[in-house]
Amino acid sequence: MNRQSQKLFSTTQKTFLWLLLLLFTQNIFAIGDSTLTKSNIKKGDYYIDDFQDKIDLFDDKQDGKVDLDDSALSAYAGRVYFKLIDSIQRLVESPKFDEAKRKPIRETVYLHLRRINNRTIYNVKRFDNIFRFILGELNAIQQHKLYSYLSANIPLSFNTIGIFKNETCADSFLIFAVQYRPDLVFINYDGYASRNYSLHVIEEAAKIAPVKVKRYFNPKDDIFKALQKSNDTAIKIILQIKEKYSRKSNAFTLLDDIVKGKLTMEKADAIGNNPQKYLRSMLNIRARKNPLASHSLEDELQIYALKFVRVINDLHNEKDELRFASIEDFTPQELYTLMIYSEEEIFTSTFNGLFNRMMIKMGDQSGFDFLKSVGDNKFRTFIKMSAGFGKLSEFLGSMSQLHQQLLMVKFASGLEQYNDLSQAVQVADAFGSITDSLVLRILRGAIKYEYIRLHAKNDFHGMALYGLFSNLFVERNLTNQNWFASVSKQYALPEFDRIRSSKLFARDSVNRWLIYFYDDEDGDASFSAFKKTFTDSNWAVVDSGIYIIIKSKHGRDVNIFANKPKNEYDGQARLEKIFTDNFYEPNVLVHRGHSYYASKTIEKIKDDTQIFVLGSCGGYHSISSIIEKSSEASIISSKQIGTMFVNNPMLKLMAEYINRGEDVEWQKLWNDLEITVKTNPKAYERFLDYIPPHKNLGAIFIKTYNRMVEQEN
Repeated sequence: MNRQSQKLFSTTQKTFLWLLLLLFTQNIFAIGDSTLTKSNIKKGDYYIDDFQDKIDLFDDKQDGKVDLDDSALSAYAGRVYFKLIDSIQRLVESPKFDEAKRKPIRETVYLHLRRINNRTIYNVKRFDNIFRFILGELNAIQQHKLYSYLSANIPLSFNTIGIFKNETCADSFLIFAVQYRPDLVFINYDGYASRNYSLHVIEEAAKIAPVKVKRYFNPKDDIFKALQKSNDTAIKIILQIKEKYSRKSNAFTLLDDIVKGKLTMEKADAIGNNPQKYLRSMLNIRARKNPLASHSLEDELQIYALKFVRVINDLHNEKDELRFASIEDFTPQELYTLMIYSEEEIFTSTFNGLFNRMMIKMGDQSGFDFLKSVGDNKFRTFIKMSAGFGKLSEFLGSMSQLHQQLLMVKFASGLEQYNDLSQAVQVADAFGSITDSLVLRILRGAIKYEYIRLHAKNDFHGMALYGLFSNLFVERNLTNQNWFASVSKQYALPEFDRIRSSKLFARDSVNRWLIYFYDDEDGDASFSAFKKTFTDSNWAVVDSGIYIIIKSKHGRDVNIFANKPKNEYDGQARLEKIFTDNFYEPNVLVHRGHSYYASKTIEKIKDDTQIFVLGSCGGYHSISSIIEKSSEASIISSKQIGTMFVNNPMLKLMAEYINRGEDVEWQKLWNDLEITVKTNPKAYERFLDYIPPHKNLGAIFIKTYNRMVEQEN
């Protein structure tokens, strides 16, 4: 029997054993199965042990280990699937938990164990995160710190709803989660629907995100049925809008004005059909403190701001009189809104034009008072953008020195109170663009004060944030460095300067890329230019109709899969099926399309994705969601306009490094790329806006913070 036949036989044998054991555990050891008797129950968590045995048999050997064809990954899997699970079981069986609490814990662990199969077993990091979170959650219950533990990681918390739904803080946590992730509150409704607080939770979620809740407005949907029983005025209005104007109405977003009697439903629906009036109404509501529908307002403001900004971007070759004609009657508050909600796509010239018009229309009004007039909405984003575009000094010059100091202290303070790191990343990004010595001194003082304040409170997470910030000042030529140098040593920012070659090859020693092209106006030209990049003798292009595969002929095996843009849906679906059927995960994932498609590509990131290239406009601003998918991914992106004249030579250089079996050293690659694109002045101008992984301060900040929190937990 040859190796291929042996491998096929082994795979078939494994599949048969897995199916047999799955049927065995489902039919004989099912949770809550009425056929269970005392005679066949070994212990309370017997079904967990049995499923661990099933995992153990993945490699056809019952030896307390699992062979995943990679020694490091196999050892990691053993620690997670056996030792970590055993640690949870020991804690559950201890006297710290009574039998009533043990049952939902066991069921939750078993639920996640059952998701491990011959395809997902390699995703060890994913299951490690979940099971470590469960272990930490059990300790938090014992220490009466469950609310703060759940609040620190909302997405992971919803994986364990069966554990916390009966705890006293469950409703408080769910109400807190509503502010950040109402989508998860709705999706997981079945998990807590039986609890007496469930109606209150979805009422609050519906009031903050009425555009999201309307998706559930079907007669048979449990959320819709529950809301029909509500006596809350705002909920009744939401249901009336649906009944009278259908789910397409934009009146849902103007809920705050309707509830407060400023608009009738009829008037709100009519305004929603006029883009400029709708934008102005949303802006007026958003300036208020804690308005109804705030989550929907954020989503809609971005959509409508981008509609105006894209028009201005597209007219970048026209005279300003024509280019900015559509917004000439906008108020300074409306111009501000266009800027802060179009961060991912706004051109430099577009920002400068909007900023200049805003400053003129502000007249004698102080910038400090102006920010108050917009409710300080996304003011950190505005300060970061102004610094990046070289306009911060001008804006600060519109206010007194006292107000400058107050604003910049506010900019850098209180960052620990937010559920995610987005606000902290805004501050970190702004720092790289600020050169004003007065502003730097203010920031330095604020960061030092905040660290000392949080140290006094013994707030580990807050100390980690501001301890990491201390690194930003050590290399600056500032006085009194001793304190920053001392603190920064405890919170050092590591170098993410390379990826080892060994990490870039899958279990079968093949490096695989997955490139998503989209059917937009640039798609065909971008794809054709990309394909021509790999026409030299070391690469073979295999055309499969709706997608291509580029394969290396010599050196290490590199396979690059890319769909054709005209076959966006069919091509991407076919490639995903190839990867799924063969248990592949892309080592390199590339987005080639406009920024409004980026979220689709980001969703495809896997645990083994080591490099993620966002070849679209403003991709730099998506780093948080990328790192949430793959914590160690090296991210290449642009702060401004992505272009094929940078993307293609960059991808070719990267492929050649990997093909030669070299570590990808980002500084070296970036130097080589700079030499290549310098011959094209327009390409070089765009190249300067690209951010390589070793210079991506926001990504480095998030990765380092996450590592510190994991170690502390």
